[in-house]
Amino acid sequence: MLKIFRKDISSQSIIILIVSLTMWMGAFIHPEPIPMAGGGPIYYWITSHLPLRVLAIIAYLLVLMQGVLLNSILYRHKMIGQNTLLPVLFYVLAMSLSTRTLTPLVLGNTLLILAISQMMLTTTYLSLTIDKTFGAAALMSIATIFCPAMAVFFVPLIFNMFNYSLYSWRDWTMLLLGIMAPYILLETYYYMTDEMFYRNYLLLYNMTDINFILSNSVVNWLISIVFLVIIVMGMGMVYMNSQSSTVNYQKNATTILVFLMGGLLYSLYATLIPIDTASFAAPFACCATAIFAEPRRKDTGANLVFIAMLLAGIVYCVVQ
Repeated sequence: MLKIFRKDISSQSIIILIVSLTMWMGAFIHPEPIPMAGGGPIYYWITSHLPLRVLAIIAYLLVLMQGVLLNSILYRHKMIGQNTLLPVLFYVLAMSLSTRTLTPLVLGNTLLILAISQMMLTTTYLSLTIDKTFGAAALMSIATIFCPAMAVFFVPLIFNMFNYSLYSWRDWTMLLLGIMAPYILLETYYYMTDEMFYRNYLLLYNMTDINFILSNSVVNWLISIVFLVIIVMGMGMVYMNSQSSTVNYQKNATTILVFLMGGLLYSLYATLIPIDTASFAAPFACCATAIFAEPRRKDTGANLVFIAMLLAGIVYCVVQ
């Protein structure tokens, strides 16, 4: 089956649509409730004005769009070949196992993927420019307005500044301004509408409202273990590929791995045990693709593992 994901784009698209619709069909028929904590004021304003079924459809379309966007970013930065949509499939799988409705993280991940794109190099830009630094910081800052707990992703954002040797005061000033700009606009709006105190209280409450969740489900723990094994193997594969590649590839690979750590930090911050697969769906898709999209890979074991993962993910979503 992996051969299909190395050749025919149309067949890959059909498989992804069938798999994703099968996973989400139950959410369209019996929509999941909106989480009561963890979102910002704008998120709750959006969800309060739309029916649950509409929110599930919007979430599904967003997840597909995010997967396609991630795939195009990886191709543009020469991290994958042009004939595969595996990142889309793995991204949809990771997101669907976590949630099948419009959660704060679903909205925040759109901005997170765009921020990752801003922090990656191309052959045109051999180093990060000031506008890219500002853009990545502003996108992550906007993401925290929808999902306050995504503030932990500022850690990998700052680490990437060192990854690209950005020590100039101008670069750090633009990073700080990028983080502050969305909140300055938001605070201005709240001040003009006399809602500053109440809205800021909600934002801080949802950023610090942490509930310890320890799952006793064997299936959830098994999913977490499988994901972690694939991540470790994928990180090793990405690292080995970077040793024989250009400096751009090495820097971009480091960016992916750094944001993977950010996803794990989010899961720990939100005290979701086992891990929340949606928080690092994008880096997971990159690591899994590095394992299964290897052009020379012909062993039957890889195909069996790939098919087993896919079927297990579908069954889990259907019976939920």
